[in-house]
Amino acid sequence: MRAAFSVLFITLSFIGYGQSISGKILDADGKTIEYATVRLFKDSDSTVASGAVTDSTGNFLVTEFESGDYYLKITFAGHEPMFYDLKPIGEDEDLTLDPIQLVLDKTLELEGVVAVGSLDVLKAGIDKKIYNTSEDISVRGGSVEDVLNNIPSIEVDQDGNISLRGDGNVTILIDGRPSALAMGNGQNLLDVIPANSIERIEVVTNPSARYDPDGTSGIINIVLKKNKVKGSSGLISATGATGNLYEANLAYAYRANKVNVFGNYSFNYRDGYRNRYSDIEKDITEDSVTNFIQEREGTDHRMGNTVVLGMDYYFNDRNTISFSGTGSLGDRIRTGDLESTLYTDDTTTVIDKWNRISEDPRQRKNMDANLNFKRVFNEDMGEWSINLNQSIGSSDIKGFYTQRYLDSNGESLPIADLEQRLANDEYRQITTAQSDFSYVFEKIRGRMEAGVKTIQSYESLNTVSETRDTLSGEYIEDTLANYEYSYTASVTSGYLIFGQERKKFKYQVGLRPEYATQEPNLISEGLEQHLYYFNIFPSAHIKYDFSDVSEASISYSRRINRPSSRELNPFTSYADPFNLHAGNPFLEPEYIDSYDLGYSFTKKKFIMTLSVFYRNTTNVINRVRVYYDNNVSKLTWGNIDRSESTGFEGVFIVKPVDWFKSTISINGNFQNYYDDSPGNDWNNSGVNWGAKAITSIDFWKKTSSFQINYRYTAPWVTPQGKVQRRPGLDLSLERRLMDKKLSLVFKVTDVFNRKGFTVWLDREGVSQYQEFKWLTRRFYLTVSYKFGNLDKKLKIPTEGEGGGGD
Repeated sequence: MRAAFSVLFITLSFIGYGQSISGKILDADGKTIEYATVRLFKDSDSTVASGAVTDSTGNFLVTEFESGDYYLKITFAGHEPMFYDLKPIGEDEDLTLDPIQLVLDKTLELEGVVAVGSLDVLKAGIDKKIYNTSEDISVRGGSVEDVLNNIPSIEVDQDGNISLRGDGNVTILIDGRPSALAMGNGQNLLDVIPANSIERIEVVTNPSARYDPDGTSGIINIVLKKNKVKGSSGLISATGATGNLYEANLAYAYRANKVNVFGNYSFNYRDGYRNRYSDIEKDITEDSVTNFIQEREGTDHRMGNTVVLGMDYYFNDRNTISFSGTGSLGDRIRTGDLESTLYTDDTTTVIDKWNRISEDPRQRKNMDANLNFKRVFNEDMGEWSINLNQSIGSSDIKGFYTQRYLDSNGESLPIADLEQRLANDEYRQITTAQSDFSYVFEKIRGRMEAGVKTIQSYESLNTVSETRDTLSGEYIEDTLANYEYSYTASVTSGYLIFGQERKKFKYQVGLRPEYATQEPNLISEGLEQHLYYFNIFPSAHIKYDFSDVSEASISYSRRINRPSSRELNPFTSYADPFNLHAGNPFLEPEYIDSYDLGYSFTKKKFIMTLSVFYRNTTNVINRVRVYYDNNVSKLTWGNIDRSESTGFEGVFIVKPVDWFKSTISINGNFQNYYDDSPGNDWNNSGVNWGAKAITSIDFWKKTSSFQINYRYTAPWVTPQGKVQRRPGLDLSLERRLMDKKLSLVFKVTDVFNRKGFTVWLDREGVSQYQEFKWLTRRFYLTVSYKFGNLDKKLKIPTEGEGGGGD
């Protein structure tokens, strides 16, 4: 009986299903594509009959469909969908197609990756760049800072502040959404997210009305890893480096017909040091000055754990619901030995001298949860989505300080030590809800997009500072340094965009109305502000295709940079009594008019993207330092009347032969600050520029790669002086074994140990020089192994009637 059933099953399998379609898919450069999607549609009703995914050689095989009339649709990221008409297929017919070459994406997604050039690591478009961390061997075992510093026009300073095109007012997203982890200009990111957990970085320099208008210079979107290929796959890696650096990463994903489940765990630990030198020269009389010199040596210990879990459920090929969660825990302990000396003008006579020992342990916790539903309309004519996101974060920060008073020889004076301790609790919450809709008007080659969004955020800070009483030995609260602060913000917005393609010409225009409130409240002192804004933000993008290989664009957007909670918080930090930190509750938002002109040229062996931009900003929010007569200075925030920035950015990708590839990026701008406020000397101008280069050489039949990363940043202008991040050279070597499943990476960061940060500030009667240095030269070894079994055959769930689509 069992044998008879087997014969019947085999017989039925070949009745009407013995035919097949095979072929090869190539990208725009003529290279084979792995994981391109191939779908077979019925001519009669455009329902999906079958499908497949290309293998590592670009080949596909479509089976399990009845004889009849069909057409193919081939899709792959960064390329236009390809429709391929087929002749009628008879029973038991095996159809072999000629190689099919896709073309680069030229869709109406105008701020998307258009005219994309790829060097594997970097895909560069006129106004969007995608950086693939998995293809850059120099960041294996590295941090978010290492990743960002490899991207054109992005810099990270000594405090973890991130800037784009020389401007620190940049919006940072995680998986396309605001996150408590990215608050404070992304400083928390450096402690908890390793490079191994990042899939790619997307940079949009002149976003359309679809995006929130926050951020002067654009948007940086950090996309975490997630599996999209059917089957099971995994990765395990471990890193060790000199200076006590250890990292581990485990990722696993499984995708069946209707369910995709993925998870990722990362651990990182690193020891280091952070040293600082500062010299403030102040005029006392016409021929007399004082020098206040501070030298700090300290340690910096970091440890982070990050977990990402998620699931996608495909009801059918048009309706998907997704859930994902990201949890992170970061610990950081910084210690410092700060010696402060006040000299007369000859720097030989000591007026005063003291030493301050500090220890600052802190722990950060963060959780992001996201729920998303997406509906794709019939015949891919558009889509509708709903996205809900909840982000919660907290920080527990401690501080322990001992200050000793010294004589001119550095010996302790018979004065009791000053002992202080600090406890600071922070809580952050962001709730985001949005709905987006898009529809394609096929007859006029147009596209309309609309959406609504609300962001509700809340922060609270509670700080308690105490000083030990020298007589009783008990700690007594410092009323001057204790405070309780809360911050509430709400942004409600909508947008409408319309775009159209007319032969070689494309345009897109949009409007985004927005109502926002901000309420900083220094509860402990009864200082409360209520700020309300209503604005309309327009955007316009125009593109023209000169040919298949060249394209030009021009774009405009109006943007806003609202002061953050940290910038509005009026409390003054006395952690270092001579270097105070405070916010400014009277800050006003800055408004930016941004213009961008771009050109791209794409050939198989050479790709070039050029951009010229201009930004006019009013009420510029910037960090400023205020100096007092008692050698105390305070770093705070101020509104500068206006600034202008005119700049240039060029990305050049060269691949003359298969085994050599290089990306060179150059960016620069002329910055001018204007301010007429009485008592402030915030007028300054100058040229800022920098360059980055990534060069990779493959050898031993592409089983090994050698990579060189070099960065240079010239001093750039601030309202009160100049700052410079000193460059460095990184070398990486990768060896791939066991059919590229096993990878060994050896690298050296900052070969010449030159990376650091320098600040020059100059105003009437006062000048300051600062130098920062931290542990940058390390020797790394990373071992990683890929495992799993990816299924190249894609079975598409169908709805029966009226289904089909991508």
